[in-house]
Amino acid sequence: MRRGTPGRFDCDGFLASSAERCTADSGREGSPEMTSAPIARAAAGFAHDIDIETRNFRSTTLPAVVGTVAPIHDRTARRRDAIPEEWALVALGIAVLKEHSTSALLAEVTALDEITVEHARRRLTEAGLVHDGYWLSDSAAALLRRSSIGQRRLLHHRAADALYRSAAEATVVARHLVAARDVRHPWAPAVLRAAADGALALDQLKQAVVCLELAYRLAGDPGERAELAALLVSIEWRVNPSSATRNFGRASVALRTGQLPSQFIPCLVRYLLWHGRIPEACAALEQVVEDPATAADLDFQRRWIDYLYPELRPRRRDIASGSAADIPEHRAGRLLVALRSIETTVDTIALARQVLLGNRLSPATAESLVVALDALIYAGELAMADEWCETLLAEAAARHSPTWLAIFAGIQADVALRRGDRIRAGESATAALNHVPAVNLGATVARPMAAYIGACTEAGRYDEARSQLDRDVPLTLFDSTLVLPYLRARGHLRLATGETDEAMMDFQLCGSLMLRWDIDLPGLVPWRNDIALAYLAAGDRGRARIYAAMHLDRVNRPARHPSAATSLRILATTTDDASTRAVLLRRADTIAAAGADRLELARVRADLAHAHEHLGEFGPANTIRASALRLATECGAEPLRRSIIDSIPPGGAVPGPTPARVPGDAGPAAAGERAGGVGLLSVAERRVAEMAGGGSRNREIAEHLGITVSTVEQHLTRVYRKLKVHHRTELRFLLEVRC
Repeated sequence: MRRGTPGRFDCDGFLASSAERCTADSGREGSPEMTSAPIARAAAGFAHDIDIETRNFRSTTLPAVVGTVAPIHDRTARRRDAIPEEWALVALGIAVLKEHSTSALLAEVTALDEITVEHARRRLTEAGLVHDGYWLSDSAAALLRRSSIGQRRLLHHRAADALYRSAAEATVVARHLVAARDVRHPWAPAVLRAAADGALALDQLKQAVVCLELAYRLAGDPGERAELAALLVSIEWRVNPSSATRNFGRASVALRTGQLPSQFIPCLVRYLLWHGRIPEACAALEQVVEDPATAADLDFQRRWIDYLYPELRPRRRDIASGSAADIPEHRAGRLLVALRSIETTVDTIALARQVLLGNRLSPATAESLVVALDALIYAGELAMADEWCETLLAEAAARHSPTWLAIFAGIQADVALRRGDRIRAGESATAALNHVPAVNLGATVARPMAAYIGACTEAGRYDEARSQLDRDVPLTLFDSTLVLPYLRARGHLRLATGETDEAMMDFQLCGSLMLRWDIDLPGLVPWRNDIALAYLAAGDRGRARIYAAMHLDRVNRPARHPSAATSLRILATTTDDASTRAVLLRRADTIAAAGADRLELARVRADLAHAHEHLGEFGPANTIRASALRLATECGAEPLRRSIIDSIPPGGAVPGPTPARVPGDAGPAAAGERAGGVGLLSVAERRVAEMAGGGSRNREIAEHLGITVSTVEQHLTRVYRKLKVHHRTELRFLLEVRC
């Protein structure tokens, strides 16, 4: 940059003259009235990025230009180091327009002729104040720091108008509309909404909120304002699903007054359900004028209410026929119907996979994805459910949604607890409760709470588990199926702490509600097994045997359902004959080993070791006890681990840290030993790593697996960290050598 004698520019004349020009322009027809009112408080923190070019500049001493470049008007050169006001105005226009600083647009924005603009820009470039046509030096930026907020807003207002007329992109025009703050262009709301749609497509939530808040202020039609409020609620829900926000109130009022268009009602119904406002949700659905485009979505919403809040069953309507049968909402609705069937079929699992593969995570599809995961869980496909939880959590993180993270972390905690992985269940439940304030989770808070209570109970941390019961939960929770795992977790805590009668009441209440709601599914809550365990603790072996047998009858095909292992273990406990007990426990061991619940497998093997001892078979007893102890230790089940150690007969040896393995006993630790770091990868991470190691690009991996590129990047980041590598070229070698 060309340097001159250090000095300071005289900006007083420029500022005064510019202020007069702003005042004159604001009086012209069509010019805006400049105000300093901020955008809505919710978006105020985001708007500072828009006009950052005129803020926080360093107070740098400017080089003298006069003497090197002659001034345009002598009247502006009050001192030898004064800069012509046209130069300063053009510099300010360049700061506003940036890369769009053509001579024609600068002339419109600054109200100067193109010749003057081109001459001023050439002189500014020669003086080193402008680089590459639109980059301002620190010295020029310091000058702009002294310009008034009103003047900058006026220039942004003119820039928005000029760019709109030149058919610039909506995001470019919207940037200037937001910086201008107070605009009166009739086309502004539509441009702001288009810019918000573009920002949402890129998951730029803050920019979308800024644009929609300003569009709401500028919109005059009540219906349009209602639509904008509903859109803002959908964005806020992704970040923090509170019902106390201004936009939620706006949308609720629009719904009650009939101003919310029908296509936006299902969106608001989702948030009413989230917060347990069931009567309002049902009434809202009845307001919708159905058409083939919305019929399937509305039918899914009614079935979703039926599934989640069966006490308030809305009026059923048939799903639209024809092409609607192939849309995602219809498949999710069919899946909700299939969930009520006691017999899980291959078709149900296939349908769940179709829903997961066919729906990208969004506010409109979150419930459908939850239903598909529930179907996999109830069918006992816990490994597949865990894999999909990993994928959806990665996508939620990549798309900056704490609410989605809370939802799928809660489901992942449930899956981990069902697999006997107490440590992971506790971690996932804690994450779910911390992503979003618990008070804003609605009835959904019950799922991670139940998993956390269950994890603490299995670990013997009873005081910590009780502290979770002190949390406030919504009253509507007890009208929802979400209360069932909560009651079960509370019952098992009470059973573990000797409160047998209270535990029995919780288990019986679970059974009563499931029968009342016609969702008596063994995969949801095996309440008959739980009651049998309570009777065992009370010393009533006869009734315990009855309820365990009832559960086996309900399961229909015990060999294919993991909860049947618990029933057989209970039946073995109530049997006096040692040989019969051993036979029942071997059957239970076969079922548990084929399933995913490693903690139940540890319980079965602990009992089986005891049965072999009664038969005088001490060799097999020691081997099986060693396996049970290792499983209990890996699961973090401290009470069970102590119980196994206490059951060792006098003179017997405590199993070492690496006991002999028995058939079907290949746990996470063993996998990690065999495969090194590769054994730490989840199924989803392994699949992405294999494709990346094989030379596939991120976009190709995303298309093949039906996930987003951001999700692929999240998986690869975790793969690199777990395998301690830095480049994808190392993956192929690691996967080939370690497997």
